[in-house]
Amino acid sequence: MSKKTENGPRKGPFKMLESGVIKIARPIENPLAPYVAAEKDEIPDYLAAVDHTVSIPKKKDYEKQMNAEEERFNKLVRRMALARKYLIVVLQGRDGAGKSGATQRIAGALDFDAKLFLSVPIGAPSEDERAHPPLWRFFKDDRMPAYGQVRVFDRSWFEEVLVVRVNKLQPEAVWQHSYAGLRAMDWSLEQQGGVVVKLWLDITKDEQKKRFEDRAREKPWKLSPSDAEARKKWKPYTKAANEMFYRTGTEYAPWFIVSSEDKRYSRVNVLRIINQQMEEALGPESKDEGDKASGKSKKG
Repeated sequence: MSKKTENGPRKGPFKMLESGVIKIARPIENPLAPYVAAEKDEIPDYLAAVDHTVSIPKKKDYEKQMNAEEERFNKLVRRMALARKYLIVVLQGRDGAGKSGATQRIAGALDFDAKLFLSVPIGAPSEDERAHPPLWRFFKDDRMPAYGQVRVFDRSWFEEVLVVRVNKLQPEAVWQHSYAGLRAMDWSLEQQGGVVVKLWLDITKDEQKKRFEDRAREKPWKLSPSDAEARKKWKPYTKAANEMFYRTGTEYAPWFIVSSEDKRYSRVNVLRIINQQMEEALGPESKDEGDKASGKSKKG
């Protein structure tokens, strides 16, 4: 089922998948197209369309679906090296929405194999990183994967139009021009064999409050001053996220918005989306791939 905003299909289409996940994949012919200020008031409110009632209430159903997606994911990752592909998962979203938990499930599906998987948590840039162009730090220290490898970025280069914008760390003209660079970054990675899967995990403000309260009781070390700031700046972050989806949700690197109100639903669908994107990029398994996976040689 497809939904359209009041602005019409050209300005703000998105697709609601059968699972309840929102997919934003606009056709943008030129990734380097300049920022058009006239479009500013026409940004769709994608986050208002998120269905937070979706859930997987039964633990047995969750475990069955999770096991199936983990097995599927493991097999797909094993195909990437031969296909000269690599996987980059970008996790953005509300504070407390479960980015760390999703990362753990992705790592667990690969048996925490350090040869294949690396989690890259992104915080504020260091002084050395500030002395370089903003995207430089995402390539340093082996942060980008080789063919056959997986990287999960817990926050990413998209902070240039989220935290930088909301906290006014740069003038407006600077973050406005960042959109083209971010689209070009995605395009470059995709052209070099990258499967770039961009996920926004979303929760309601009430659920966020509950999770912060639970965190204060059970895991106080995870609390940070940014948690309180996130609640104060809920509306500015919503506005910034909606514009980010609109300007950087492309056909070659779509955005997927996943409700994380129910953690079981979120974790299953994060892996499911990754698997779907990988299958699309890899195509059907060839006989040579199957033989190699089973240990057979061409002569055998």
